[in-house]
Amino acid sequence: MYNQVLHDHLDGGLRPSTAKILAQEINYSPIIEADDVANFFDRSSSTSLEDYLEAFTHTIALMQSYSNLERIAYEAAIDMHQNNINFYESRYAPFYSVNDNLSPKDVIQAINSGFKQAENECGILSGLILCGMRHDAQNVKAVAELAIDYKEMIIGFDIAGPELNYLPSLYKDSFLKVKNEGINITIHAGEGDGVHSIQEALDNGAKRIGHGVRIIEDIADDDKLGHTADYVLQNNIPLEICITSNLHTNMYKSPEHHPISRLHNLGFNISLNTDNRLMSNTSINQELYIAKIAGIENPTTLLEYSASDSFLN
Repeated sequence: MYNQVLHDHLDGGLRPSTAKILAQEINYSPIIEADDVANFFDRSSSTSLEDYLEAFTHTIALMQSYSNLERIAYEAAIDMHQNNINFYESRYAPFYSVNDNLSPKDVIQAINSGFKQAENECGILSGLILCGMRHDAQNVKAVAELAIDYKEMIIGFDIAGPELNYLPSLYKDSFLKVKNEGINITIHAGEGDGVHSIQEALDNGAKRIGHGVRIIEDIADDDKLGHTADYVLQNNIPLEICITSNLHTNMYKSPEHHPISRLHNLGFNISLNTDNRLMSNTSINQELYIAKIAGIENPTTLLEYSASDSFLN
């Protein structure tokens, strides 16, 4: 059986040891001065999603050269392989790495080169989803155009960042253009905002929902489904669930409080994901362990490769 990860951020998954080395190479003092790099990035006690996202300023500072991007992508894929993953979908906001020496195309090529090295070495197949940053409308537009220009080099398009006040409908023109080019769309929704954000994601072409756990708010205590929840269930829309990340952004108090088990029992299409391995100090093996605590009897089934869910077809 093949295993897949659908939701993992490249800039949220650096190895602490690599972060230290790359920081030393560019004399990036916040990381150099950290006694423990893993602890420096750990956001397990975040007070909000915004607090959690602050850590990315430091990883992005290390992702400003072709060789660094290539290395980070290669190591991400290798780390997934070591957790028995065969198909790895990674996402990144490309313009965070564009500078005088790196064009947007260079960024994509560097990441793909790292993925290819890992594939040649151990067989893992990886692909890149481009992220527009939803708090910056011009960025979303530019990333959508980039996705169209280099659609043969990527596997999908997403918007990430703070959800509240940045609904998918704000970018409907970009989503429509991307969709019309046949590019796969997944949208972060139902994490920092409610059920209406999931509905908007679906209305704007999302084939999968990033996180999507707040669909539980559209399900009554007697398991009666609201309109959006019923649509997601009936159409087998994949929910890219990331338990540890949800705990660290203060969505739920503990694994036992997380809705993954109830959603699974109701028949929702759930995949298990890492989101940000560095900030959440996690791995797929750790997510399997947490899923069991959350009430999933056989969590490895949530990793099983499905051609209908994967953008790596």
